[in-house]
Amino acid sequence: MKKYLIPLLLVAFLVTCFTSCKPDEEIYNPKCKISKIWYRSDVGDPNEVYVYDDKSKELQQIIIDDLYSFDFSYNKDKTVSKIVHVGEDYTETIDFQWTDRLLDKMTYTIDGAVRLEYTFYRHTDKKDPAVGRIDYIEEMYDREFYDQYFWKNRRHPLYDKVFGNYEQIAEISSEADSKDLMMYSIKRFTYDPGKKKKYENISQYVEEFPIAQTVVTHTFQYDLESYNPFYGLPFAYADMAGYYVNLKTNEHVETVVAGSMSKVEDFSYNYNGLHYMNDKGYPRQFVTISSLNNIPVHTYILYKK
Repeated sequence: MKKYLIPLLLVAFLVTCFTSCKPDEEIYNPKCKISKIWYRSDVGDPNEVYVYDDKSKELQQIIIDDLYSFDFSYNKDKTVSKIVHVGEDYTETIDFQWTDRLLDKMTYTIDGAVRLEYTFYRHTDKKDPAVGRIDYIEEMYDREFYDQYFWKNRRHPLYDKVFGNYEQIAEISSEADSKDLMMYSIKRFTYDPGKKKKYENISQYVEEFPIAQTVVTHTFQYDLESYNPFYGLPFAYADMAGYYVNLKTNEHVETVVAGSMSKVEDFSYNYNGLHYMNDKGYPRQFVTISSLNNIPVHTYILYKK
C-alpha cells in the first residue's frame, strides 16, 4: 500500500473516546465511518467506495476504481473472519483468527496457497494500562511468491491494499544470503501514553529480517486533538494505519543493513488547511509529503451520513 493512504493500512485496539468499543475488543465502530476516498484529486469518481450492511452496519465490501471489489465475512461476535478478492486469474483471501475479539493471526492465500502469515503476541499484564496492546508480530513470507511478484510485476490488489510492502519485502528477499523458502521477520512495538494515558498510539515499531541482516525502524508523532479514520478497519495493516487512534503528523523511517545505515526517509502529514477537518475531528482532506521527492499527495475522504 502506498504511503499516501496514511497508509493505510488492520485492526484496532479500543477507542473509548470516540467509539463504543471496550479496551478488550478490536471492532471498527468510529463516530465517522468512511464512505468514499479520492486519491490525488476530489474531481470525478471516487477511487474507493465503502459498502455497509443497512441492518448490522458492518462493512461488507470495498469497491476499487469500479474495477474490482473486496468482500468481507464476519463471525458472530462481529469480528472479521475473511476478506476475499476474486480476480480474473486467481482468488486472494485473508483469513483472520481471534481470541476474545483480539486478533491472533492473519493468513494470506492465493488460490489456497499460503503466501504470508502474521502471528500477533499481546501485552498480558492486566495491571498495566497497555494490556491487550500488541507487543510483537511474527511475520512469515513465501520467498517464491515475492520473487515472482517483483520480477513479473503481477497485480494482487488485495495484497496491495492490506499489506502494501511487496517492493521492500521482494528487495530484502532477493538480497538475503540464504536458500530458505520462507523469510522470517519480527516487528516489535512501543506506544505513546496518549491524551488519556491509554497507550493508544504507536510511538515506534522496529522490524528485523535476520536472514538479510536488515532492520527497519518507524518512529511517529501525532496530533492528539484529531482522530484517525482508518483506526480499527479490518484491512488497514499497511504502515499499521489501523492501530493508532490519532492522526500522524510525522513519520521517520530508517533502514539499516548489516549495521550500516542504508536509507532514511521522512513523511509529513498535514490536516490543517481550510475545511480539512469536520466538527468531530476527522480529516476531510490530508496532504502527504515524502522527503525523497517533496511532492505533495492529496487524499480526500467522504464519511457516511
